[in-house]
Formats: sequence, structure tokens, C-alpha cells
Amino acid sequence: MAMAPRRELLLVNPRASYFFIDLLQRVFTGNPVPYVFLILSALTPRSWGVRVINKKDVWLPGDFKAGQLVGITCLTASVTEAYRLADRFRKAGSKVVLGGPHVSARPDEALGHADSVVIGEAESAWPQILKDYEAGALQDKYLGLPLDDFFSPVFDSFLKLDPQLLSRAGIHVDRGCKYNCDFCAKLSGKCRFIKIEQVLALIQKIRDASRPFFGRKPFIVFRCDNIFSNPAYAKKLFRELAKLDVAWGANCSIDIAFDEEALQLAQASGCRDLLVGFETVHPKEYKKTDLAQIHSGEDYIKAVKAVRRHKIGVVGSFIVGFDDYRPKDYLKLLWLLLRLRLHHSLLTILTPYPGSRLFDRLKSEGRIFSYGWKRYNFLNCVFKPKHMSVTALYAWFFLVRAVSLCVSPQFIMSFIYAWVIYMLSFHASQYLIYGRF
Repeated sequence: MAMAPRRELLLVNPRASYFFIDLLQRVFTGNPVPYVFLILSALTPRSWGVRVINKKDVWLPGDFKAGQLVGITCLTASVTEAYRLADRFRKAGSKVVLGGPHVSARPDEALGHADSVVIGEAESAWPQILKDYEAGALQDKYLGLPLDDFFSPVFDSFLKLDPQLLSRAGIHVDRGCKYNCDFCAKLSGKCRFIKIEQVLALIQKIRDASRPFFGRKPFIVFRCDNIFSNPAYAKKLFRELAKLDVAWGANCSIDIAFDEEALQLAQASGCRDLLVGFETVHPKEYKKTDLAQIHSGEDYIKAVKAVRRHKIGVVGSFIVGFDDYRPKDYLKLLWLLLRLRLHHSLLTILTPYPGSRLFDRLKSEGRIFSYGWKRYNFLNCVFKPKHMSVTALYAWFFLVRAVSLCVSPQFIMSFIYAWVIYMLSFHASQYLIYGRF
């Protein structure tokens, strides 16, 4: 009796359209495999062959083969490359499914380059996609509904992952965000968390396989939107982390700075750095905290001092280009950065991503002058600022960026360190290619 041919799944994470920007991202993140690929691989039946290609720079004609199901995820900055690859795979005779935040925001545009698109989170739609592909009846659009318990179905598979792969991917403890910033294009605002015992099991796996370098603790990266979005959950997690003797870093809202118990627990649990999205010198305009006492830059300074007292570094992110910003506001930002003296600071240009309320508003006002998606990367201005020219906005951006680097010398050293580690690692050669996870 002849056996049915083995189904082949290829999952592709395309590089960003600008090589230098993509390279910077790889250096600082370690080029992790997208978490969604780890999940989709776990949800795919064992009868399928699965390969993952992560951030490949050079594609050869032989890479494009017939008879595969090709899943491509993309952000707006990488969608141009995603469309190019999708067109070539389809021309070679494969079926292509596109997903990711940009595709969810502009599904009809994406359908011009794919057989199917996924709108929303892919996990709930994935089994049906595979079933329809096997039946030769792929639908144009699949709606991925957010699952409350999105991780339990794949938890056992994650425990079988290579610890180094898991460490580089980081630990995703949550989905969604409780804030409602108009520049954000999140797929779902509903906050959901994986079980703390699952988090601890994954960290234990990384810790047991780690080889301490000069006595340093294993470092865990939580790739979450906000480790403190649910204070009760966070405090319970911190208490358990203290038992594992690891170091860690995460994104966090400034709320934690005004919760002494949380800061003590974070310090005891091994927290080394927190990335805080301050975003603006006018915190009332973009509410990024549940606390009423955050009114100005002075409150930011108090918060940073509180965190530092617990030997936790603060990386701050700010955005230039808000409508209420005039030259005096950039001077306020410069002065604030000088006084904060952050461990590092990240500065980006306001970007109206498709799917965000900001995109819809600026488009309706006729202020977006570029729909070249590869320019949507936080470093290009694609809209007309309200109170100054585009040239003036760039000038302020580069001035503030230069000052922030001067007051954060650790940034230069960490960049050099990250670059050396990146170049010495396997994935620096060009890209990562994996079999089934």
C-alpha cells in the first residue's frame, strides 16, 4: 500500500527592507525565531515536514520550490520583502499564506500576493488552514480569534525545544496591552497571561542547560509588552523567580516605580534592566500608566531614581513627531534626557502604522505623503508634522539622538559587546534555518 506523500511546511520570517536597520535589530535581539513560528510548528501534525527560515538575506532560484505550504509573517517594515518572496514561491508552484500585523490591517492588499491571509492571531485558525490545504480548498481569508489560553496547547512542545533556541527566543508571558495608544497597531488589546508554572518550567529548562560565564547568572529575556501590566501576576512571578537564581530583563510600565513591594521583589528575583516606554514629555497626552501622579518629566525623574535605588537599570524609549511638539518641547526632551541619565535611551520617529488610529487620522487629514512600506521603520518620517517641516523634525531627531548617546556611554559599550557576540555566533553568518521544533 503506497504511503501518502509527506506534506511540507516552510515558515519564513523576511528581513526588514533596509539591510542596516535589520542588522541593528539582529545585533540587539539575537535574531530570535518569531514566537508564532514556534507555536505553529507545535500545532502542525507530526506527519508534516517543517522548516523555518529566519531573516535570510540572499535567496537563490533553487530556494523556490513547488508543492509546499509557505507561511510568511511580516511587519510593515518587512512587508515589501514578504510580498516579493510570496510572489516567487507562488510562481514556483507553492501555496502561500501571509500573516502578521500589516497583513491583518490590509488583508486585501496582501491577497494580491498570497493564496490566503490570516487576520488576527494565527493559532485558532491554523488547524483549519492545514485541513483546507490538504483538501485543496484554501480560503482567501481566515479570522484568527484571540485565545484566552493560547499557550497550554503547545506547552509540552516548548519543553522539548533546544534550550539555546528557547533562550534566544525569550519568554513571552503575555499577549495584548491595557493601554490604548493611537500609534499602536496591536492585533488584540485584551491582556492574557500564560500560567506562572509554565513560565517557571521554561526558565528552569534554560537555567539547567546554561553554562555560567565567569560566574554570571543565566539571563532571561521576557519579550512581553509589559511585565507589570497585572501587578498581582507580576509579584507572584517575581517571588517564584527569586528561587531560581537567574537574572532577567523586560519591558515594563512606569507604574512599578511607585510600588515599593514590587521593586523589592523585582530586585530579589534578579531583575537587571527594565525598558520603559516614556514616549513623550507630556505623559497626560499618552497615558502609559494607571497612576494619577505621573504628570510631568519631574515625575519620570522620581520614578527612575526609585528604580535605581533597587539596582535596576532603566532603558527609556521616547518618540519624536507628536502633533503637540514644538521646538520648545524638544528642548524639554533634551533637558529631561540630561537629567534622567538613563542606562540607555531609545529614540524613534512617530510612525503611523496601518491598523492604528494614528494612521487613519493622518490619512483622513491628508498628511501622509509616503505609502512606501519599507520606510515605516521608526527612523523615517512619512507624514507632515503639525508645527514644523519634515527637515526640522529630522534635525531635532538627530540632535536629541546625539545628546542621548553622549549621556549614555553604556550604549556604545553594549553595542560593541552585542556586535562582537553577534559576529561570533552561528546566526551571524547570514540567517538561521531550522527543521521542526
